Amino acid sequence: MIYTKQEWYTPAEVAVHNRASDCWVSLNGKVFDLTPWLVEQFKVCKCTKTCSCAVKNWFCGDDCVEYCPCFKRGYAYCDAKRLAMTILAYAGKDISHWFKGDEWVRYLHPVTGLSTPYQIHGHGPRQPVVPSTMWRPLQKPWWLDEGLVVGKATAKTRPIRIINTLTGATVTLEVCSEETIFQIMMRYLPHNSHMLSYSWRYLGRGLCLTKSLADNGVPDERDRLSAVALPENMHIPALLIYYNDDLTEDPHRDDCFCHDLACMLNESQKCGPIKQ
Repeated sequence: MIYTKQEWYTPAEVAVHNRASDCWVSLNGKVFDLTPWLVEQFKVCKCTKTCSCAVKNWFCGDDCVEYCPCFKRGYAYCDAKRLAMTILAYAGKDISHWFKGDEWVRYLHPVTGLSTPYQIHGHGPRQPVVPSTMWRPLQKPWWLDEGLVVGKATAKTRPIRIINTLTGATVTLEVCSEETIFQIMMRYLPHNSHMLSYSWRYLGRGLCLTKSLADNGVPDERDRLSAVALPENMHIPALLIYYNDDLTEDPHRDDCFCHDLACMLNESQKCGPIKQ
């Protein structure tokens, strides 16, 4: 067994990363970890802040507004922090609707008639929408930084049951439709750390570990069930794992772990056509 890095992520897995210290978003089929980017954005403005409280105490009231000298001087240096707060508000969500391809969605400004990026929370109070010396070039857009990509966002999830015929234990997992059987095995690993001694089968036939569930002939019948007004979870396909009764032991995860996707492909395994 070769332990590999996760490639595909479900919306539920992205949604749990919704804090400033752990911020993920999905965009155009990619999953970004924006935590280091947020740290840098919050450091952009280093000026001393002042608040709107009339009486300066050790605590501020609920209606306190924090002022930045940058805006008073007419500079837009704090726009980066404002963009970071906008991203943080959508942490754990999909923001593909903000973009068209690799660029922000744009609109024609009603006054200037110029093509202007459409920001869902609006521009900053000093952000110009016309040619101005206050414009700052975007040197390295975060949405084009491959170093922030942690994986791919699935187009569709599907449930699958895994039944251990030795113990009778059943585990239902939400997996990505693009994942191979080997990648599904990685999801099942916390429930059975001795999978090297099991054979995976569906309806009595062996499964090709380098192919997806659909390619292995495991159907997703939720659409058919919904078409006849039946619950989607009325029937979930089941993969049966059979103990091989051998003495092999899985290597420790720290001793055999690879981040390369090629490690998931077992070149010695020959998978023939799947019989329907």
